[in-house]
Amino acid sequence: MDTNVFTDIVEDIGNTTAKGVFSEDALSKTSVFEKTNVGREMNEILKLFYKSTEVYRHESSESLPRALLTLRDSLIEQDRILSEGLEVDIRRRK
Repeated sequence: MDTNVFTDIVEDIGNTTAKGVFSEDALSKTSVFEKTNVGREMNEILKLFYKSTEVYRHESSESLPRALLTLRDSLIEQDRILSEGLEVDIRRRK
């Protein structure tokens, strides 16, 4: 595994998703919807949308890259341990 390529991909994921912020200007213009039941329901959906996009941004820009880099480090360590346990007998070569 080329760990540099893997690391670059993980960093790109984190950097790209960190930039995915929706403007909350729309929330400041929703008072007109408060006059109807459907409008109030739509306001709640819009608020949930903004909240869920923030959670998604956090998870995909921070938690996911951290987990993938931990996985990478674990695989490198396992590879090191396994390679140290190998013995190669070069005298038996023909």
